Amino acid sequence: MRPHWREFADALKQFTPAFGVLPDGCETYFTLQYVQLAGNVASLLKYALMNKPFQTLSFVNKTGVGDNDGMSVDSIVDIVDSNKHLRDLTIGNDRIQLSQMKKICSAVCRGSIVELDLQNCFENGIGDDMMTYLLTNSGSKLKRLGLPCNEITSSSITILANFLATNPPLQNLDLSNNSLSGNCVDLLANALRSNTLLRSLNFSDNTISDAGKQSLRLVLHDDSSLNSIADSNHSCFLEGVAFYAWNMRGFWKGGAWHEAPGSFNRARKIYNLLSERNKSISTSNVQHFDEVDIKILPYMLKAVQRYAVEIHAYGRVKALSIVYEVMRKWDKVFPLYTKE
Repeated sequence: MRPHWREFADALKQFTPAFGVLPDGCETYFTLQYVQLAGNVASLLKYALMNKPFQTLSFVNKTGVGDNDGMSVDSIVDIVDSNKHLRDLTIGNDRIQLSQMKKICSAVCRGSIVELDLQNCFENGIGDDMMTYLLTNSGSKLKRLGLPCNEITSSSITILANFLATNPPLQNLDLSNNSLSGNCVDLLANALRSNTLLRSLNFSDNTISDAGKQSLRLVLHDDSSLNSIADSNHSCFLEGVAFYAWNMRGFWKGGAWHEAPGSFNRARKIYNLLSERNKSISTSNVQHFDEVDIKILPYMLKAVQRYAVEIHAYGRVKALSIVYEVMRKWDKVFPLYTKE
């Protein structure tokens, strides 16, 4: 197979992506996944990829083969250093040391990388020093961070949770397949209380306990009162959890997909609670309005109108019924807006 690899490397050297002719939304990428590279093949590919302006690079080594049968981290770092156009980097089934992590973070800081995936890249799990360096030196720039299959410890999760609580620009975080404990889930859930920018958090292939699910619910959908609903996290969509996703990622309308902003999720939750209370006289909304800050009542009406009109309300009560309940208490609000 080596002659074929040499031919491929020679062809790759002659290839240069033409950015000006690509359709909008298209990016140039090179992917090498689950391929055993014998002999000097990795070296051939390295030099063929140097200075090639790919915007996405993915190197996922084949599992169960020797360390010399895949693309090494040092080779990948050299390729990355030569590419100022790179935006998305994936490294998988490799072994990253702290010195190499420093080089990766340096490349992130100097270049255009905003998405970084490190899959199964740490021999004994990602340590505290590695996690601290990664977040301190790259966290302020990354929009997506993937850390699946890395056996992240509770202490490293504490570092990550403290980072998320500062509301960094990170929008997507993948923690799938990390055997996260209940304490880890609690720490991450608490971090979401002050985070409004994270759009998705992937918990796939982690066994989350009932207590962990409850911690997440209280942060994303605390329906004990309208005030607690309004104060919940409305921006983060959870993946890989076996329960109702309180925050929607988006919705279809007019034949097009729309990303759901936090205001949409807040309105949806408020409407859902008002609807559930309206179904029974014993849980009527009227008896709960005394606990509500009167400033939130306009948002209640907006929520009823928005969710009932824009998104189907299958299984919910009619919006007019909820509006009637709100108006029965409106006399408490009316003087606020008429007082001179």
